[in-house]
Amino acid sequence: MKHLLLFITSLFSICATMNATSPQQQIDSIMRQRYGTDAPGGAIMILKEDSVIFENYYGIADMTTGERISEKTRFNIASISKQFTVVGALRLVDEGKITLDTPIAPYFPKYIAPFWDKIKLWHLMSHTSGLPDTRDRSNRNACIYANDAVSMSYFPSVTTLRFTPGECYDYKNPTFILITNIIEQLENMQFIDYQQQHIFSPIGMMSTSYFNPNFTPAHTAHGYINTQTSEASSTDNDTAGKTIEIKDKKSIWQEYDYGEETFFATRPDGGIYSTIRDLHLWEKALKEHKIISEEMLNTAYTPHITVTGSTWSSYQNRPNTSYGLGWFIDTTPGYPTKVYHTGDNGGFQAYLGKFPQKDVTVIILENRNDNDRWSLVKTIDEILLNAGIL
Repeated sequence: MKHLLLFITSLFSICATMNATSPQQQIDSIMRQRYGTDAPGGAIMILKEDSVIFENYYGIADMTTGERISEKTRFNIASISKQFTVVGALRLVDEGKITLDTPIAPYFPKYIAPFWDKIKLWHLMSHTSGLPDTRDRSNRNACIYANDAVSMSYFPSVTTLRFTPGECYDYKNPTFILITNIIEQLENMQFIDYQQQHIFSPIGMMSTSYFNPNFTPAHTAHGYINTQTSEASSTDNDTAGKTIEIKDKKSIWQEYDYGEETFFATRPDGGIYSTIRDLHLWEKALKEHKIISEEMLNTAYTPHITVTGSTWSSYQNRPNTSYGLGWFIDTTPGYPTKVYHTGDNGGFQAYLGKFPQKDVTVIILENRNDNDRWSLVKTIDEILLNAGIL
């Protein structure tokens, strides 16, 4: 009986200590355990309304120079880039230059298959076009250096759709390059210049840019894989570029971004490099409707297709999930609706999620891919919920 009472007393003591620990302390502890100190790591920011309630940086941005991850570190945000492409086009919808229901066929007169008349702008934005991704992947070296033009060169050879546009979710990257071509035709300027002029510069995203194979800005992180836990191989004869293996106390880290992994050079679907603080500015500009109208933003955040149970794509195919225009929507019971996107390329992982009803945003950027991202996100969401922040 004495031992039982002692156990119960100890249990209550542990629970009291946990309850006394702030959500910020809990999250910081989780992040420190996740990364350690002398390995690639990540950056995190949590916002409540217009206030930063947690911001911290962990690990190494460049294992060769030893530069640590900081507020200046530029990460590849991979598929989070898609929402920037969508917003660029939604600006033109706001201006009346195009509609979401506009068929895309007139913008691509060389694409002569009859099904092109059935594909509308919103189908491209919502992964519901039915277009397959039949890019030739037989030459890995070619895929590593493939740019936007190369990545969309297969479209004229497509003879059939996978399904009627608008009917199903099938996550596809190259279709976002079609969106940028439409923007370029409507604005008579290069997509990269358009985004800089109308999005990045006006809202002060001075550390954000699209990938440029000829220039690497200061404080750009490399992506890394842990060769002891990853299936990626540095002995692949078709892999071009340098291989850098650096040992820390527990792991061997191999650089794994442009030059080692495919499709880093395509920009509309995954080519943006940005910082935690620039993404804060992005979220603020969206919320304040500085780039697109409230109506357009609400349309983007509205489910357009169900992701859960899709037989065509496994990406983010989990319960209570839909896709809007450039964003996933999660309606997990017990939580407010979450609007989010993830990004994965090479050694980079990224997550940008928000709960509009509670005005809470979570941003996580990582330059390693050996830790499960969704488990981390779920844990942070639970901590925020239990703390009354959600």
